Amino acid sequence: MKYNIYQRDVLIGKTDNTNYIIDGLQPCTSYKMAVAPYDDTHESKHTEITIKTRGIRLVIPVSLTVDSTIALNYQEYSLGLVPIGTEPAGMFGGGNKRNIQAKVISVDNGKSTVELLDRLEKDTTTLSGRINKVKKSNFDNSTDLGGWYEASSVNTGEIYRTVTDSSTKPPEMIDKYCLARGGRDTLEKDNTFSISPGEKYYISAWVYTSIVYPGKVGLFLTNSGNNDRTWIGVQIPKDDHYRWIGIEGYITIPDGYNTAQPWLQVDKQVKDNEKLYFTNIQIINSTDLPYFSDNTQMNRLQDGSFAAFNGYRAIYFRQ
Repeated sequence: MKYNIYQRDVLIGKTDNTNYIIDGLQPCTSYKMAVAPYDDTHESKHTEITIKTRGIRLVIPVSLTVDSTIALNYQEYSLGLVPIGTEPAGMFGGGNKRNIQAKVISVDNGKSTVELLDRLEKDTTTLSGRINKVKKSNFDNSTDLGGWYEASSVNTGEIYRTVTDSSTKPPEMIDKYCLARGGRDTLEKDNTFSISPGEKYYISAWVYTSIVYPGKVGLFLTNSGNNDRTWIGVQIPKDDHYRWIGIEGYITIPDGYNTAQPWLQVDKQVKDNEKLYFTNIQIINSTDLPYFSDNTQMNRLQDGSFAAFNGYRAIYFRQ
């Protein structure tokens, strides 16, 4: 048996296993998910359920009572985290203070693992206000493609701006125009930027799928010193029928590369007339999200309290 995995009626993956891992979910966040069995010709009816991800877990080097609830204190720009005078106006001595509840999950060898019961982020999307690395992410009634160009030396194909039938356009799509791509690799010209190993990027797009080819949205990575290159991106599944889907996910820059360029792929092995269609393309640096990594250890301070730091952010526990 095979299974289609959906998130809010958007196909996000396929599997023939009864287990499936979904990457890029945010902590303490509710998602609507569904699984639909299919046999390559017919998809069974599926029922949508709501799931909620657990909170970020921190480790405090002190024995606490399992299942008890404790209070943590979050704030930004505490004294000593950044040079004095470089903090934003009104932030001297710390600001954006919040109290966060956490539950003690376990205790082992004098260390307590606690799970936050709420998001540290104030808004539902911590990507708000960040710069999209894609210069031409949406398309309009002009024929302007921005810098997107044919980058394949084999399996070349058409690239042009087109319009989709309004009746098939999901309401979340900004407009009805999109980029049609019939060749394998597409890059955005004059849009090469510096990257560092370990950086994380959030990637999303609306894609009109193909029943013949999968694809990817992501980055073409190079090393300016030795010309090593690779491609890394979020998967576009080969679909059971033609339709618009939203894709999203995260990538991490591997070692050995220092420059990147936005990249679209139609995973074609031959030249034909099959195409994928792209719009609302986002590639956003999300390296410092979430605010703290899972299982971050808090350290004891001189006053007996415990703290963890991430850049200008701090979270404290005081008994």
